[in-house]
Amino acid sequence: MRKDRLSVDSTLTGEAYDPQHLDVWQQLQALVALGRIPLASEVPLWTLLGCLVSSQIFPLSSIMIPTTPSSPFQHLDWWATIQCVLITWGTNISINYANEYFDWDLDRPGQVTAIRKDIKKKKEIEDEQDGHGSEEKTAEVVQEINEKIMSSSCRIIHDGTFPPYAALVCAMFFQFALVILILVSRITTANQSYDPTSSGSLHSSPFRGLALQVGIFSTILSQSYIGPPLRLHYHGFGEVVSSLFIAPVSMLFGILGHYTASTGRSIPFSDLFASTSASSTSGFHLDSQMWFMLFGLYAYEQARIFIMHIPDIEADKRGNKNTLTVRIGQLATSKLYVCFNALSILCFSIVGRQLIIGGGMLSRLSGIAPDYGSLGSPVAKAISRAWLTGLITTALFALPIMVIVSVSLFHAITPLKTTGGVPTLPVTELAKIVSLQTLITPLFLSATVAAAARIGWGVAREEGMF
Repeated sequence: MRKDRLSVDSTLTGEAYDPQHLDVWQQLQALVALGRIPLASEVPLWTLLGCLVSSQIFPLSSIMIPTTPSSPFQHLDWWATIQCVLITWGTNISINYANEYFDWDLDRPGQVTAIRKDIKKKKEIEDEQDGHGSEEKTAEVVQEINEKIMSSSCRIIHDGTFPPYAALVCAMFFQFALVILILVSRITTANQSYDPTSSGSLHSSPFRGLALQVGIFSTILSQSYIGPPLRLHYHGFGEVVSSLFIAPVSMLFGILGHYTASTGRSIPFSDLFASTSASSTSGFHLDSQMWFMLFGLYAYEQARIFIMHIPDIEADKRGNKNTLTVRIGQLATSKLYVCFNALSILCFSIVGRQLIIGGGMLSRLSGIAPDYGSLGSPVAKAISRAWLTGLITTALFALPIMVIVSVSLFHAITPLKTTGGVPTLPVTELAKIVSLQTLITPLFLSATVAAAARIGWGVAREEGMF
């Protein structure tokens, strides 16, 4: 049999049974695609941002006595950061696998239809080859079908290549690996004591106190997004839960985890709402600027989640998936998309205003006492300007996307007489550009943290602060 020939299982009787004959490497690639591992990077990027911010807004978090920093990120605990990022990344991958398993029945009708079409095409190719058809044409059709098959991430648990429970096994594997990581992290740092004369980080485990509690609670609710017994997404709560945990809670987890690891202090729940570090038993607190930042991220992510579910409304209805989007319909969901984007803009505008008139925690620099975070400090001014530049840059690429998506949504419902020169896209394409927008945003903001730290550090040296 020639290499460009697609074999069709001889036992086929019209059912959707068409297992792919893959070698070990191809099987691994197929399982990676099933868990959408390359696309699971948004959540860990928000966690990375949280760790970077934490290393700056708590200036003496790694070292309890003032020292001369050798770099803007001397107090960044890279090992704690890697651990926190691995936890959110692995959890997201585990959830992706679990969702494929628990959504198997919902996806089945569409997959069966697609698989049967591919089977029919394969048989047509077999007939062409038997009739001495064009080899070039046959090869092109074969390649087209193969690309289509491999582009469908969940097909492999519907066509007989892997049993459906393979997705659940993968989910359990990743979740178990994360539990091992947490246990090893805690055990290896259990007897570690802090040396106040050391200029290095403490390297304690980030998985203690509130950071661990947030991680456990987030994992349980996230796994309940599709999985039993709660199946939140089937009862109208999935959009809210996923939005909370993808961006703001992931960033908060990074902040909490890094602070816990670099100070060796467990944060109690009450300290999360402490007004100052002096009123906090662990020294941890977040000011109003940070809370507006987190709430803005929630609204920003909530808008994306609405867009993700609009194309699935009809399929979700057929599968008795009573999501919030299904309940309120496409028009109301489109309006909510606009409202939540407006809310995120308002929150980030408040953050920007606070940077201009009062500094806030974001204007602090690692290694510099918090008093220097006041508006009158040259360091605070420099850092605030850097943050404002970063926020404006983020807005410059996010706002046009928001406008295009908003116009496209309403144009799809009731064609507009004019779009005012704004290009419109099919609803099925909107999720792609909005997902790209929210994926790039934490990268931009992380770059902003790095730039602000570098600029502030340079000004501090010029001012003779160290």
